[in-house]
Amino acid sequence: MRSLAKGLAFLSSFDRDSPSLSLKELSERMAWSKGTAYRFASTLVQLGYLDQDAATKRYRPGIKVLDLGFTCLSSLGLTERAQSYLEELFKETGQPVHIAVLDGHDIVYVARRADRSLTTIDLYVGARLPAYCTSMGKVLLAHRPWDEVRRLMRGVKMQPHTPSTATTLDRLRADLAAIVRAGYGMTDQELELGVRSVAAPIRDASGGVIAAVNVSTLTAHVSLERLQGELLPKLLETATRISAALGHVAGREVRAV
Repeated sequence: MRSLAKGLAFLSSFDRDSPSLSLKELSERMAWSKGTAYRFASTLVQLGYLDQDAATKRYRPGIKVLDLGFTCLSSLGLTERAQSYLEELFKETGQPVHIAVLDGHDIVYVARRADRSLTTIDLYVGARLPAYCTSMGKVLLAHRPWDEVRRLMRGVKMQPHTPSTATTLDRLRADLAAIVRAGYGMTDQELELGVRSVAAPIRDASGGVIAAVNVSTLTAHVSLERLQGELLPKLLETATRISAALGHVAGREVRAV
């Protein structure tokens, strides 16, 4: 079990900023000797979970890691049932739409429909962003007990990505409480200047919030008034329809305590 845990930690060394790593970089990240890092890397290459570039000798996640990710998404039942609704929402709003789930203190994108010309952030299925300053992240945190949120945020540096970013737990708690009251969450240039979005919860048959769906807009194209008055109702309707497809019955909600 210890070897399995080490192997999973080894694979987690790779991220968006470091899609490929040298043996030296891997050993430093894991605080292992090069010999230990080499043994783990060689085993994972043989199993298909790592690839090694023949020229540079650098490692990157292999196709089997992708297989695991899509197996996980399929098991959630989200991607198959939600994609058609995302397509409709994209056509109705003309803006990028996404679905994400919570993973620790991050959100992970599991479905999207967008036009590259409509966004400044290079997002893709599998992309991760901090939960505390994103609309979907805040919606997902808002439906967790505060003690759990505080535990998830332990050790997280709440960086001020913009002057509007929530950088304290007190501000975050107030934002989450407002989301629960409103039934949706909105961020206005908290992660990146010029970008605002609104998100709504997706519930399963038990009434628990398992994901969030959002509409992301550029401030130059969509005003706050249009976002709230025109796009938000379409988003809420989509969230309701996706939740119903997952077996949720209105009025059967699980609330955070």
